[in-house]
Formats: sequence, structure tokens, C-alpha cells
Amino acid sequence: MRRRTVMGLVIALVLCAAGCGLGETPPAVPPTTAPSNDPSASSDPSASIQPTPADPSQPSAPDQLGNPVVTRTSAADGEKVQLALYPVVRDDRVSHINMVLSVLDEDADRVQVSSLLADGDYSAGDTTGDTTDGLQLVDGKNAKLYLVASDGKGRCLCSRNLSNLFLDYGNPVLLSASFAAPPADVTVVQVRIPNFGTVKNVPVQ
Repeated sequence: MRRRTVMGLVIALVLCAAGCGLGETPPAVPPTTAPSNDPSASSDPSASIQPTPADPSQPSAPDQLGNPVVTRTSAADGEKVQLALYPVVRDDRVSHINMVLSVLDEDADRVQVSSLLADGDYSAGDTTGDTTDGLQLVDGKNAKLYLVASDGKGRCLCSRNLSNLFLDYGNPVLLSASFAAPPADVTVVQVRIPNFGTVKNVPVQ
């Protein structure tokens, strides 16, 4: 059973109603300390560092995720990169989504993840530009747009510090992001992913 301790996290989240401007902000939750996603210190800033999932109760390795919903390819640092997207996992008032990035070409140079999945807005989501805060969930049934959750202190509840993360062939990396959970009757959503497009009919489990 997934741990539910993450329920105490502050979710400073903006919900947008499609075509209707901003949605209502969910009720405030008493603040607690958000999980740290800073990778281990390294004397070599170019070293490949595996970021932790946004929610520590989630899988910590790509081979624990099962089958992806879909795979998409895009270019990064001049190389072809594949993203495997997995179902949205509901955990009471919070939901999580996992992705795996990998390099497809055996002869490819190392690829820096950096801002590949970021929203590019330093005033919202996360104050740094090297995170997965660019993902969005679209609830078409209720015309709601869910942005990545924040701890209210400029840190997203998502994989961070990705300027220090480099992809090598044969070494996929797990990334994640957390959101407010859609209503219980929502079973599928669209997922918008920077540089990889929109994926429709992603299951909410």
C-alpha cells in the first residue's frame, strides 16, 4: 500500500479552468517539510546523477514501473531522446506521474537534461529552470488544468537539479512530478509534456 504521509505536504497549486480563466485554489493545508530532491554532492559537476522521485513512496528505479502508456521521442543537445510516460497514480488528494528518459543512439554524446521538461517560468512552479515543473494534467471532463505542485517556497514537488543530470546510452533515468489529484470520477487525463507534446487518454489509477 502506498504511503500516505505525503498528504501533509503543502500544495500551492494553481488550477485553471479551460476557457474560463483561473480555477479556484484548493484549501490550504498545514505546512510541513517537503521531501528533498537534491542529488548527492559530487566534485565533478558533469557526473551523471540519478534524481529521486518527487514522492519517496513511488518507484525509485525505471525497472519498477511496469509498462509505459506511451513513448515519445524528441531532440536534446542534438541527440535523439526517448521519454516513456506511465499512468497517473492517485494517492488521496495528491497524484504522481513518472517518466523515464533514455538516449536511443548507442554512439550518442552525453545529453544534459537541464530544462528539457521545465516550464521556463521562474515566478511559478519552481524558481530554478532545471526541473520537471513544465508538465501539466488536463482534466477534460471538468475543464481543469493542473500544474505541478509546489511547497510554497519556490520548490516544485518534482525532480529538480537536472542541470547536473546527463543521459548516457543504456542508462535510463527516472523523473517524476506531483499534482493535486483530479476528482475520483476522473479516470483519464491528458498530459502535456514540454518538447514531447500532449499525450491523450493517460489512465488515472
